[in-house]
Amino acid sequence: MLRAEYEEVLEVWLRTGIIEEVPMSQRDEGHYLSHRPVVKENSTTKLRPVFDASAQEHGRLSLNQCLEKGTNSIETIPAIILRFRLHQVGVIADIKRAFLQVSLGKEDRFF
Repeated sequence: MLRAEYEEVLEVWLRTGIIEEVPMSQRDEGHYLSHRPVVKENSTTKLRPVFDASAQEHGRLSLNQCLEKGTNSIETIPAIILRFRLHQVGVIADIKRAFLQVSLGKEDRFF
């Protein structure tokens, strides 16, 4: 049952273009994120995939090791919240599932 639910989540992602199937001829190129299901009974999203970008195959780098480390944005949050309260009008947006749409430009790829 869990497997079927997990596969359904991945099928929805495939249909909506969040993920794409890699042709067999290209499967040795690039990096792939290992993932596993996480179940939370009392949540609006009962089952969701969780990815591990630090996982690596024998003799290969992890995705985390291939990406340049940026600045820690957590420290800027209090200043952003304070600036938000300075004006009469604030704008917010729903970024639900936006993190799944992140991609790298061709110039940033190693393959």
